Amino acid sequence: MKRWLIGAAVVWGLIVLGLGYWSLGHGPPTAREQTTIGEALPTVNAALGDLAGTLDEATAVPVLGGYVQVGRSCSVTVAREGARYERILYVFTRPGTEPALLKQIRDGLPERYKAELSKANVLSADAGNFVSIRGGVTSPGQIRFTADTGCRPQTSQVRDAEPSAATAARAPVQAVLDRLQLGTATWQAYQAACPTGGTLWTVEADVKGAPKSLVETLKPDTDAIVARPDVVAYRTGGAGVVVRILNGGVTVTSSTGC
Repeated sequence: MKRWLIGAAVVWGLIVLGLGYWSLGHGPPTAREQTTIGEALPTVNAALGDLAGTLDEATAVPVLGGYVQVGRSCSVTVAREGARYERILYVFTRPGTEPALLKQIRDGLPERYKAELSKANVLSADAGNFVSIRGGVTSPGQIRFTADTGCRPQTSQVRDAEPSAATAARAPVQAVLDRLQLGTATWQAYQAACPTGGTLWTVEADVKGAPKSLVETLKPDTDAIVARPDVVAYRTGGAGVVVRILNGGVTVTSSTGC
């Protein structure tokens, strides 16, 4: 009887050990450091697509940014270096409507995000896979959302879309550049999948130099979503266009999709 109990205990121990090893290779991760930056980026992109999918195109213009590394490195463990990336989605809306838009976005996100909106109008949400979302008003008519990977191991390079992939979406940006006449532009393109199955595209051009006032130079229509000396946002056709003075230059974006 005693031998039988010892044998049973040994067999059970082997089963538990085997299940432990299996779960390490096949089970869902239980901590952020068990995942890589490459594994986090699809969640980041999907979250920003979900945010954009809550917007009313008649009253809001999204601007998608690229991947930005936060700091040079971070510590996954005491002996292991990692990396942390953020991706930003700006939303431009009529000044004064920011709180209502934040509430609309909170209510429009799927329940799994557990989105919350503080009394200070700061939105926070959990995109899953240890990716956090945070958003708030940064200036009149401008809301900034950040999707954060947190610190993780990095096993591959992080790349944005090729600018040539969105050539057809350049026309609204080029029209603004032609009016500004500031010189040669540097182009970039960013994309994220929409919950509806489409793709959110933002095409961006940066030029050196800037006028004193974008409103005076571009003379936007009275129904422009934002019209300030340093920011003009409006819709033309199916695209949302944003022109900003940043760091002494001008950044022009055209966004289509969700």
